[in-house]
Amino acid sequence: MKIWYAFLMAALLVVTGTAVANTKQDAESPYVLLERVANKTAKRISEERSKINEDLDYLRVIIREELMPYVDATYAAKRVLGRNLKDTTEQQRQEFYSVFREYLIATYGRAFTQYDEEKHEFQFERARDIAPDDRMVEVKTRLIEKDGRPPVRLDFKLRYDDDEKVWKAYDLVVEGVSLLNSKAAEISSVIRDRGIDGTIALLREKGQEPIQPYDQGNS
Repeated sequence: MKIWYAFLMAALLVVTGTAVANTKQDAESPYVLLERVANKTAKRISEERSKINEDLDYLRVIIREELMPYVDATYAAKRVLGRNLKDTTEQQRQEFYSVFREYLIATYGRAFTQYDEEKHEFQFERARDIAPDDRMVEVKTRLIEKDGRPPVRLDFKLRYDDDEKVWKAYDLVVEGVSLLNSKAAEISSVIRDRGIDGTIALLREKGQEPIQPYDQGNS
């Protein structure tokens, strides 16, 4: 299985903690919540398969309602901008965060066109204790192909947000390849060619494209 295909298959698992926690000790374990939210999202896809087959853009509804409330898109966008962040205005940053979020929704939508609940399943790392001073956690997951092909290693990186009192996923590493680092390199190249405003315009365009199967769409 190609690494990027594996990432797209796993995109539905990018989740964060629950907002009801008052302290870090009260927050749901990132290991437990990762499995819980992933299973809930996959179940809804299965239950609403007929709507999806009629209109692939309906995947946006599922993603917005089930996935995006738990994705730290702003933090990921900041990491993707990297050193370019200091060269942007506040307005440019806010616009970038907004279009990057929509770009993620479109990307996840294409990912879900590849997901087949009858052919794929996930294995989650057994929960471990979180130390009081832990601020970063890596949760190991495996994508299992029911046709017998070797499993794909998926490692989710999460950080604890002291302000919101939640665990948030910010990166996915597929077979040793960091999605965050790859996107940062890609965006940096686009900024060099188009500038920040041109990059924002490009991401906005891609985020608005109709959902199509990934092998027919743009990355």
